[in-house]
Amino acid sequence: MGEKLDRVFEYRVLYSKERELQIPLSASESSRLERLRTQLPERAPSVDDRDALTLLTTPLPVQYAAAGRFGSGVLRNASAAGLAIVTAEPPELGARLIIHVQEPLHGIEYTFPCRVVSRVVKGVTAMGVVFEGVPSQTRMAGRSSGVWRSDLTPLQNHVTPKTRSGR
Repeated sequence: MGEKLDRVFEYRVLYSKERELQIPLSASESSRLERLRTQLPERAPSVDDRDALTLLTTPLPVQYAAAGRFGSGVLRNASAAGLAIVTAEPPELGARLIIHVQEPLHGIEYTFPCRVVSRVVKGVTAMGVVFEGVPSQTRMAGRSSGVWRSDLTPLQNHVTPKTRSGR
């Protein structure tokens, strides 16, 4: 599950760097982009897609923001072009949204700017989205092991000035 989403993320970063940000790729980045291109279908998947290259074996929770509204759903399929998400209230066609996908096994949250290109409003409601813009990823906070780590920012010392008594 995480490997597929990680490949999609890596592909989108390299693709966006070259096409949208107009930053030339190094030889190794170019090679990696081409390898990923062969591994990932370049069409936006549907929720019903049973393609082994796009289907997530374990669906992942999704939260999204669109035009000041928030929603949630379940990510079922992911490709180089977009995502297929089951959701109770899919946004309108053409709506731009920010999608957050949490991959708990590796403790990563992916953020993808997208646009809605298909909607299913009868039966199992869903949406298909295509990527637009540069994605990002963030490490999710995990459970504390009780061990202090130097890479974490310590809390500010809460020292309160001592007040003098009326003596």
